[in-house]
Amino acid sequence: MGVGDAKSVLPGAPPLALAIGIVWLVSLVQLSGVKHSSTFQLISTILKVVLIIAFLVAGFVVGTPQPLTFAPQASDFAHIVSAPFAIGLVFVMYSFSGWNAATYIIGEMRTPQQNLPRALLSGTLIVLVLYVALNAVFLHTTPIDKLSGQLDVARIAGSTIFGDIGGRIVGAMICIGLISSISAMMWIGPRVMMTMGEDIPALGVFSRKSTRGAPAYAILFQLAVASLMLFTRSFEAVLDFIQSALLFCSFATVLGVIKLRITQPELPRPYRAWGYPVTPVVFLLVTGFMMYYLLTERPLQSSLGILIMISGLLIYAVFRKRTDRGSASADRE
Repeated sequence: MGVGDAKSVLPGAPPLALAIGIVWLVSLVQLSGVKHSSTFQLISTILKVVLIIAFLVAGFVVGTPQPLTFAPQASDFAHIVSAPFAIGLVFVMYSFSGWNAATYIIGEMRTPQQNLPRALLSGTLIVLVLYVALNAVFLHTTPIDKLSGQLDVARIAGSTIFGDIGGRIVGAMICIGLISSISAMMWIGPRVMMTMGEDIPALGVFSRKSTRGAPAYAILFQLAVASLMLFTRSFEAVLDFIQSALLFCSFATVLGVIKLRITQPELPRPYRAWGYPVTPVVFLLVTGFMMYYLLTERPLQSSLGILIMISGLLIYAVFRKRTDRGSASADRE
């Protein structure tokens, strides 16, 4: 079987009510304070990893092996450079999109010079092993024609391995696993908005913290935006929109690393890019590959993502200009 014979897997798209319920639950926990939200994140993540490992063991022990090989074939290259593969990578990248999340909460981290690289490396390796192992179980136990073009492949694989009841159990496991994923992503957003509020006085409301250390206004604003998106678009469309914006931001960020290395080589750099310049260039090439096909194959979602980025830049430019004018006036006085 070639790599392009099946769409890149997404564990499952939850019903609208369930997705909104998880978003609200996570937001309420985060509003309760940093201590409670960090404990909630730790417990939900451990539970998810335990469930994934249990599913992996059961799949390889109980599942019926399918006649396929994981060895690469000569025809695979044509699939790798195709549009379906590039779009499929969007979902793959979404599974890995939290690899850099630790950088957004560096202000709440002890000894970040040591702990940040460890968190990035260990987190990426754990996700890599679990993601590849899950896909291997899906392909090892389930006929490829049942998986092709489907989103809820975990439930389909669970039904193949354990029967209909087992498929429902796996579906419940997916919902539990989504809690920690959504919690992690919704922890990041308010911290970014909080930093924006600290830098731009006009957005200062988002920098305000509750007595328990939570950026309450930023969390509430994110909750409103997330609920609006889930009410107006399908879960898959929301993923396409979010991931397209994340890809463009990541591309610009890594490109900025190269630019600063060239234009300002003497800047102090507590963290350095491993393998520079090879690793950033490889990242830009792969990300550019996905961005191109997102723009051509999913123009609406991609265009919305670009508009969000442009609007953010405009807001930053306008308010930064006002801040500079205010500082200049204060200096003259």
